[in-house]
Amino acid sequence: MTYKMQVTVLYDARNYLDHPITMPSPTPSTLHQQLRLATKEPHHALDHHPLMARLLAPDIDRRDYGDALVAMHGVIASVEVALLAYLSRHPGLFDYAPRRKLPALEADLATLGRLAVPATVAIPVIDRVGALFGMLYTLEGATLGGQFIAARLRQQGAGDFPLQFYTVYGDQTRSRWLAFLDLAEQRCPPADYACAATTAVALFDAIRCHFDVCYDPR
Repeated sequence: MTYKMQVTVLYDARNYLDHPITMPSPTPSTLHQQLRLATKEPHHALDHHPLMARLLAPDIDRRDYGDALVAMHGVIASVEVALLAYLSRHPGLFDYAPRRKLPALEADLATLGRLAVPATVAIPVIDRVGALFGMLYTLEGATLGGQFIAARLRQQGAGDFPLQFYTVYGDQTRSRWLAFLDLAEQRCPPADYACAATTAVALFDAIRCHFDVCYDPR
C-alpha cells in the first residue's frame, strides 16, 4: 500500500531559492505521525520566537545571527551530553556520534568571536527508549530545517556568515533524516510512543523558555 503525505517543514525556502530543494516524503509511521502532531503547536511557537524570526529578516546582521547561535549552544550542549550518556549505557540503540552538532556550532561561534552560555532551563530526562527518540526527533528535525535557514541566509546576502551548524550534514541531510525515522520506528516500542511525544514537546518548550531568557530586544 502506498501512502502520500505532505511534510511540514521548518521554513519554506521555495520563495528564496533559484533551484528548489526536494524534501523527503517518507512513508508515514505511527510514531512519526504521533510525534509530528504532538509537536505541531510548540514547533510553531519556537519557529516564531524573535531569536529564530530574526534569522529570516532581510536586514539580519552578524550580531543577530550570533545571538541565535549563542542561545542554541546551551540547548545543543545539554541535549548531546544527555543523549551520549544514555546511549553509552544502552549501546546499539542509535549511533549518535557521527551526528554530533556541537563541534560545528562551536566552530561557528569561534568564527563570530562569540562565547557560549550554558542552558538556563533543565532539559527532559532520558530514562527510557521513548524519551531517547523524542529528544532525537526534535534535534534531528531542527537539523533538517537548518538547510532552509542556510538557504535563506545565502539568498539575502549573508552567505559569508559561518554556516557549519546549519549545514552540518551537507548532502546527507535527507538520507540521515530518513534513516532516523526508520530506526525510530524499528526500535521505539509502541508502548513508548506517548513518552516519545511527551519528551519531544517538553524539549521544544524548554528550548523556547531558554530562548526567552537569552533574547535581548535591544
